Amino acid sequence: MSTESADAAEPGTAAAAQPVNPFARPSAAAPSVPPSAVPPQPVNPFAPPSPPPAPGVPGAPVAPGRFGASEVIEAGAGPGRKEPRFKVGTLFLAAVLAGPVVGAGVGYAIQASRPPTPLPVIAAPKLSYPAERVDAKALAAAGPQPLDIDGDLRALLIERPAGSEDRTGGDGDGWLSPADMAENYGDSAHEFTSMLSEGFRRAASVSWESGDDLYRVSLVQYAPEATLKAITGAAPRSTVDADVSAIPGNPDSYLVVGRQPLHYARSTDTYYYGEALARKGNVVMTVEVYAENPVDRAQLEDIARRQWEKLA
Repeated sequence: MSTESADAAEPGTAAAAQPVNPFARPSAAAPSVPPSAVPPQPVNPFAPPSPPPAPGVPGAPVAPGRFGASEVIEAGAGPGRKEPRFKVGTLFLAAVLAGPVVGAGVGYAIQASRPPTPLPVIAAPKLSYPAERVDAKALAAAGPQPLDIDGDLRALLIERPAGSEDRTGGDGDGWLSPADMAENYGDSAHEFTSMLSEGFRRAASVSWESGDDLYRVSLVQYAPEATLKAITGAAPRSTVDADVSAIPGNPDSYLVVGRQPLHYARSTDTYYYGEALARKGNVVMTVEVYAENPVDRAQLEDIARRQWEKLA
């Protein structure tokens, strides 16, 4: 059997040239091999199939396409005409964008060529003064009224009982700011804003501890124009599960004694609450009791009566 390749060249003819691999690395020159000794090259099974030949006349010239593909040109025909680069949509978009710019330029040119419009003269009213003299009494009556109770509010507070422990808040001098008063309640922010919105002016207080009970007597004065707010302030905070009556000798007052224990804010400790309120002009009197046991009603009435007599 012959060992020659099926593709070997016939005697007397030159062997067909093999394609050169463009990705092969250069190697040293190999010794010359007879054509008959070159083995056949294997076919790449992963290579894509070759495109079918383009229809046309054999031997017709090929012109490059728009995207790099080849186009067959018929024999005797010139290269195909290229499509225009700008289509109707592009021209329309350019016209839409250029229209406002051109219109604005034309409008500015027209407006700039017109003469300026003069502005109207600024008219200021002439100042005038009443010829008659102002009545000083009428002017004073129309202004803010003086306080119903003036002077040092601390002098109007009752003295704490002998033998009791002083628990006066604030700086200890008897004066209380809105912040000092708001700290006595759980919702301090709400109490603070409420006092300022209700016309709070000043407050004085005295507190003492007797046994397991805490007593606090305070006088809160509102601004003259906030008298209605002072009336609103002279109302008990809560009457749930409580006995409500009036201070003896003062029907326009409140005396509240709780029947059930309450919880301190942010605590599990309980207390019994008692409160007495009365109003004198724009000053609100408050007597509060925080007791471990049910509040002694007679003692609360006695403190409220003595404080009201000193205020009135």
